[in-house]
Amino acid sequence: MHFKTIREFHWITKIVIILTGLLFVLLIAAAAAEVYWMSNRDNQAVFNFSQGLGMMVLSLSSILMQAFLLILAVIAIWMAAARIRMWMEKYLDAMLAAQKAGKEETAAALSTMTGKMEGMEKKLEKIERILENVAE
Repeated sequence: MHFKTIREFHWITKIVIILTGLLFVLLIAAAAAEVYWMSNRDNQAVFNFSQGLGMMVLSLSSILMQAFLLILAVIAIWMAAARIRMWMEKYLDAMLAAQKAGKEETAAALSTMTGKMEGMEKKLEKIERILENVAE
């Protein structure tokens, strides 16, 4: 089984991974600050810090939920457009192949007709020569 390295990921995937990692780091930092505040209840600065981190986690998680849905929609539209483009290319290739085959058939028919016309011209020239000889 082949696993991709992070370098091979699409840039959208890298952004999703980074934002999710940031969310987890902020969540762990908020939890650690809350635990530290619980051990030192008299320190108001730690309480404010833990509450601020908690609000950042909530804000980031709500933004990421919307961003992930938007990214999912963009990827779905992108995939649909790619499939439509592939279908159109295949359809146009088939149309061009049919036109090419039609042109080849027409060229073959014209070549055959040209050959027949040349044969008829030779026969007409022979008949003209015979008639000229008879007229003399």
